[in-house]
Amino acid sequence: MKREIANIIKYLIVYGVLLVMPVVIIAIWEVVRDRLQGGTMSSDELWQTPFMTTGMMLGSALIIACFQWKRWASLNLGRIKRSDVWMVLLMGVVLFLGWYFPEDYLMSIIDVPSDLSDDEFSDMTGGVIGFIDTGILAPIAEEMLCRGAILTALMKMIPRKPYICILVQALIFGAIHMDPSQMVYGTLYGILLGWLCCRTGSLIPGIVVHVVNNSTALLLPNYVDESFDELSIVPKAAVLIVSLLVLSCGIYWFNRKYPTRKEQEHNTASLQT
Repeated sequence: MKREIANIIKYLIVYGVLLVMPVVIIAIWEVVRDRLQGGTMSSDELWQTPFMTTGMMLGSALIIACFQWKRWASLNLGRIKRSDVWMVLLMGVVLFLGWYFPEDYLMSIIDVPSDLSDDEFSDMTGGVIGFIDTGILAPIAEEMLCRGAILTALMKMIPRKPYICILVQALIFGAIHMDPSQMVYGTLYGILLGWLCCRTGSLIPGIVVHVVNNSTALLLPNYVDESFDELSIVPKAAVLIVSLLVLSCGIYWFNRKYPTRKEQEHNTASLQT
């Protein structure tokens, strides 16, 4: 157990260092260059330069390369058959569609404040480079850390209690975002993604859901969420009910398609009686 705890700490340290290192190097370079030219660049102006989002993108790419190289996480199909890949990807999108509005409604009820302003978020995620990082590379890196390396280590520690493992990695997933709003959202989302990984034995479905979620958040106009919030009780309830039905269908499909070992044994015993 001590070895697995040490591994989890190692994964988090490596993730943090690789994520921050390119940003710090580029920030130092930009500040020194600005000072040599007689400038007085502020931290806000620094974040508005395209070089910072490039640093974040490089950090995510380094994490993916390192975790794959060290074999701490693997981008394999797990229990998914090659013939089922497209159906699994489609059902991953179904899970996202069913999750989107209930999660958005829940977050509006909880109303957790965010440390990031809209301008700061735009600076970090704007442009093509920001989209590539936040919408694609960062989700892959986070899945390799939390659902790949950390969840695997937790399952080795307490293999008979997978739901505890799922909860712990989800809490870690929320914590690494270091923002109150994203911590709550990330924990809830991490539970769904952790369950999906345990069911399929693969990071691929979770990556699809995570990438679609982040990309949608960047591409979807703000008025969509605002329009949903402004709906009266009956239409809003209808949207939530339909969304929950879609989510339930996705969960039911993955449960039937990828049963746990205990469920398989129970089904076999039922057929024999």
